[in-house]
Amino acid sequence: PDMFSFALIRSRAAGWRDWLPLALAVAMFAALLALGGDRGYFYRKGEFHEFDTIKTLAIAEHLSPEHDFRLAYSVWRDDDGGFQYKLYSRFPIGGYAVTKLAILPFGNDLAAKLMAARVLMLLMCGGAAALAYLAIARIAGSRWVALVAVALAFSSFYAIYYADAVFSQSAMEVFGIALAFHGAVVFAQDGRFRQLLVKVGVALLLGWRVYALLMPFIAFGLGGEALALWRAAVASNEKAGVIPCARSALVSLARSRYVVLAVGSFLFGAALLAFNLATEYTAYGGERAPPDLPTVRSMTERFGLDYAPEPGLEWDNFLRLQLYRAGVASVPYAVARAVGYDVPTTDPANPPLAPALLGLAATCAALALVALARRNRVLFATAILFGFCWAIPMRHTTFAPYHTYEALPYTWLALALFALALIAARRWITDARRVRFAGFALAAIAAPIFAVSVFLAGQLERDADEAALVKATLADFSAIMEIVRGESVQVVSNPRLWLTQGEDWHWDFDMRYHLSGSYFAPPSDCAGAGGADFTVSRLRDERLDTLTPENAIMFLYETPPAMELCRAERRTLESLEPTARAVFDVYLQDSAISYLKAPCAPADYAAPFFAYAYPARASDLPAEHRRKGFHPTREAATLTKFGEVLDGACLMTLRLPEYPVSAIRTGQRLPNGASVWDVFVIPPMDAKALRAYEEQYRAVASSGEPAARSEFDLYLDGGALSYVKEPCDADAARGRFFLSVHPADARDLPESMRARGHESLNFDFSPPFGVVFDGKCMATRWLPDYDIAKIETGQWLPGGERLWEAEIVVGD
Repeated sequence: PDMFSFALIRSRAAGWRDWLPLALAVAMFAALLALGGDRGYFYRKGEFHEFDTIKTLAIAEHLSPEHDFRLAYSVWRDDDGGFQYKLYSRFPIGGYAVTKLAILPFGNDLAAKLMAARVLMLLMCGGAAALAYLAIARIAGSRWVALVAVALAFSSFYAIYYADAVFSQSAMEVFGIALAFHGAVVFAQDGRFRQLLVKVGVALLLGWRVYALLMPFIAFGLGGEALALWRAAVASNEKAGVIPCARSALVSLARSRYVVLAVGSFLFGAALLAFNLATEYTAYGGERAPPDLPTVRSMTERFGLDYAPEPGLEWDNFLRLQLYRAGVASVPYAVARAVGYDVPTTDPANPPLAPALLGLAATCAALALVALARRNRVLFATAILFGFCWAIPMRHTTFAPYHTYEALPYTWLALALFALALIAARRWITDARRVRFAGFALAAIAAPIFAVSVFLAGQLERDADEAALVKATLADFSAIMEIVRGESVQVVSNPRLWLTQGEDWHWDFDMRYHLSGSYFAPPSDCAGAGGADFTVSRLRDERLDTLTPENAIMFLYETPPAMELCRAERRTLESLEPTARAVFDVYLQDSAISYLKAPCAPADYAAPFFAYAYPARASDLPAEHRRKGFHPTREAATLTKFGEVLDGACLMTLRLPEYPVSAIRTGQRLPNGASVWDVFVIPPMDAKALRAYEEQYRAVASSGEPAARSEFDLYLDGGALSYVKEPCDADAARGRFFLSVHPADARDLPESMRARGHESLNFDFSPPFGVVFDGKCMATRWLPDYDIAKIETGQWLPGGERLWEAEIVVGD
């Protein structure tokens, strides 16, 4: 029965304790399903969470005998009717095959497929928890220790946040690692070697991380056997000398099952990799040499064979990042939030010191407890070192050191730490009743911690407007797929018009999933439809008959000339009133900014465009942009790259941040910095913006006592100075506000300002800095990031008279 993981359920007469692992898996799955249910937008928000989910689903969709089981995230037909592929073959096929089986029954219903894949991941996560419970129960000798340790370890931010992410390095590999670790425990205790081989083989089908788990397990196992064999050889050959003793030990060691495990797992993994390489080689028609295949290039990069680490990946920064991850993984998310630390969805470039020190303490404590443990030291040490064994090769890659999901292996460090601490605590309790009482008490604490951690992670949601947009788009593409499945489809429109996260490559992968099952050709501009059978566009033009008249976001056409759709986009804009007029007419719509000029000459679009977004809610501004006070959405966007020139007209659309904005400063700027034109565009104050202003106002007003009171209450918090007043109208906000910042060290000032001793951040109480809404006035200015000694601020009337002024002394 251990072969199928639920080792303790052996008969109908099994006691309630024997059902604990199944109950644990069901409870965790139910809790995670509450987090992972139909949240309206189907994707979790965060670094690579959506991106990899979409990519994995696209690969699973294309996995079929028709394409020789290639791991392709995009398939299209060339001019000769043959298939062309974009491949992603660096991971084993098993996870993609399981995902394919999960989504296969749902036909063209894209939303149902996404939900089915996410539920599959949650099942794997629950299964991993049950396997971890079984493993710890065996090596700790206590079901309560196992239950509490698993509940706490699986309450960490990383374990919960990636529980429903559909890609190979999340729940799939977590399940595979749990399966392999359980196999290692059963082998170490009962000698069931074939079971271990089978479980390792299944884990390898789901991902490569199992090798990092096997490294310390095999090394410790071989080391222990080598020492025992050496002692036996010395005892039986006391006068034979060192060399005969060593030879005898090595001959015996060569037959070790640890050696068989190492060789067998290597050969099986090599066979999986060879399959991927063969599919890549044939997909490119044998035109690429093996060293140029994407998977080979990825391997050489990961092991540092052709890549020099950047300064940010030097050992000191790298180790600090790993300790930070170990620290965060060792603390349930509810506990982290209770002490005031909200784990970011992306690992910081310079991790905070406190979590890194906590990770160092957790690692040292776990290793110390292993040294004091009486049994199963190898198994616990394997779990502790697993994360570090995986991280070291990843140091060489460009992106992987900063992938947040690379922290998932440290869940096993936390699991070992909690189990070892509870085992040590049990030694102080000798009475059996007290042991049971302590177990119940700890479980009663651990269960709410897990539940609250899941609830808090579930608050990392997108807003309702974006949820509705994604849901409507999935419904539209499901209708499109009813018509175009198996046909060639071209997306024609400005690609920047449809992005779920504002980056160009996200759009690319979204389309590849939305149109998988058809042959999706790379997006085109207005040059032509590329010979596709159908065309998809975000534009609805009444002059063209759409095949999906009920759709709301994306529309399907029968191969219309691409230029007609581009002309339709221009006609749509021309039917609207520009939000601002300059050299180009500027339009704001659907979180995008469009530029139109007709007629248009090359001289008009030679200078690059820029767009700076000022948030309506100050907290939305990314930390790296707060010194500027705006989000530079685009610094140097050229019309030749991001737009079209058609029929003598220039048209370009850029994506804005997802959050509500109070103003956009945009224009064109020459390479030498000279401005060609420059305007502030003020969006209409819609319900979404009003909600953002109200949230910002409440956040400021509830942050504590004002730093100063005058005509406006002044709040100093988090590097920003906010002005609020209620009741208030536009008349109270007239004139100009002055703001002088005096640094603690004058050398922090720009050289041009040192003579006067302060930095001036004067502003008018109008967007982008100030806003009047619903009888309230509010303005927020981000302050310089140096140490500030004093702030002077107030309000001038147009004639120069000061209405009020205030002084804020900042700290020591």
